[in-house]
Amino acid sequence: MEYRINLAPTTWPSDEKPQKKHGVVYKTIKFLTFCLVGLFILTWILSSQAVFSRGAFGQAIGRLPVISQFRIILGDEDNLAGAKDDRINFLLMGIGGAGHDGALLTDTVILGSLKLSTREAALVSIPRDLLVKIPDNGFQRINNASAYGDVNDYPDGGAALAAKTVADAFGVSVHYWLRIDFAGFRKVIDDLGGVDVVIDSDFVDEQYPTDDYKVQTISFTKGKEHMAGERALQFARSRHGNNGEGSDFARSKRQQKIIAAVKDKLWSWKIFLNPNKAYRIFEAAQDNIQTNVAAWEIPQLINLAEGIDFKNIKNYVLDDAPGGLLKSATTDEGAYVLVPKSGDYQDLQYFAQNIFTMKEIAEKNIRVIVANGTAVDGLATYLTASAETMGFKVERIANSANQNFEKTVIYDLSDGSEEEALKFLKNKFQAHTSKELPEFLVPLTYRQKENGETEKIEASFIIVAGYDRQDDIRAINEWRAKQEAMSQATSTNQINNN
Repeated sequence: MEYRINLAPTTWPSDEKPQKKHGVVYKTIKFLTFCLVGLFILTWILSSQAVFSRGAFGQAIGRLPVISQFRIILGDEDNLAGAKDDRINFLLMGIGGAGHDGALLTDTVILGSLKLSTREAALVSIPRDLLVKIPDNGFQRINNASAYGDVNDYPDGGAALAAKTVADAFGVSVHYWLRIDFAGFRKVIDDLGGVDVVIDSDFVDEQYPTDDYKVQTISFTKGKEHMAGERALQFARSRHGNNGEGSDFARSKRQQKIIAAVKDKLWSWKIFLNPNKAYRIFEAAQDNIQTNVAAWEIPQLINLAEGIDFKNIKNYVLDDAPGGLLKSATTDEGAYVLVPKSGDYQDLQYFAQNIFTMKEIAEKNIRVIVANGTAVDGLATYLTASAETMGFKVERIANSANQNFEKTVIYDLSDGSEEEALKFLKNKFQAHTSKELPEFLVPLTYRQKENGETEKIEASFIIVAGYDRQDDIRAINEWRAKQEAMSQATSTNQINNN
């Protein structure tokens, strides 16, 4: 039997269209549908108020059971670890992964911090050669922590041990951590459709490593570039670029650009309105990632990240440059490492714990004068580098007419308007403070301009270095000894060659 179905719509004379008559059931369903839609819209609005409002109304409705569920969906940062202390710390790590030399050693270690009340962010690039105490493994380079954790089945993996190591060394809690290998990095970028990155300057790296343990030449041109996964990895990893791009500082800045570009892409409408795509991106890379971020925390973290101004992130690099916190050293086994310049890890901890204070100081452009109150040549210059690392702007470096200062002294010229900065300097340098400037230091507050005229220096503080700066004095003497040894070695080689 053949059934024929006419798919053509039935036509009716305009004045003879039948009038549909809906029964009680239809009207009831329609009414309930409107009610449910209205309830959803109202709930969404109230939930948004509960999540984003700090007022009494938002807090009151946030206690309703249905609203509390939407708070989790929309993201309530108050539930995040560290939120009660107004600071969330996270650790980002990159490893080579399978097929790379030293597959489990961390190639990149970045300690990040978010201050919830001000929506500020800071990133600290930690050198992989930093000597730290790894739990149950003694003092080792910090890039070994991740490998030891994986090999020795540390709970939650090598990334967790690396996070514990960083927390112990820097005296801050590491609330969240994420480790990704090169393959996972490429996958995420490619699945996002690439990222747009602004390159600040042209540079060439002729020593970029290949997967077969050789080197290749890569280059970048100033301007905006759309980068796929492999290209973005090259941009983030490059260590030997010319034109000022061969330093750890330049490398960390490029990594910051990649982080910001990924954040912007995640918040683009194509990804935000397509949750399946976002899910597939992270699902595809899950075999290449270790993290302690729970699924329910992802909406909160995404919501928090949206409010962060990534263009104004304060970026720090720990290194052994003059005024830096580290110095180079050699272990008993002959390995090159970096250690705290003072020999005390409390300096690293003070730095990490006060990172937002230093950011505020830098933004306020607080000016200081640094003077040498001792006969140790170079002490004021050394202290200047340290002050600049902390965010202060040094207007003048000079010698004090009186060079018998046993204790470092900070003279307050701000009439008490920079109390927080003064407190910070006092604690950092373990110095005395005074509001009365001795007469022999008054000339330091003036300088001669190029036209011969004298001008008053607008500074908030004068820091006079004393003989109590023993760690600095020791570092200066060590540096001089190394320079002399190098000079003697060069002279000896020249004599032998002749």
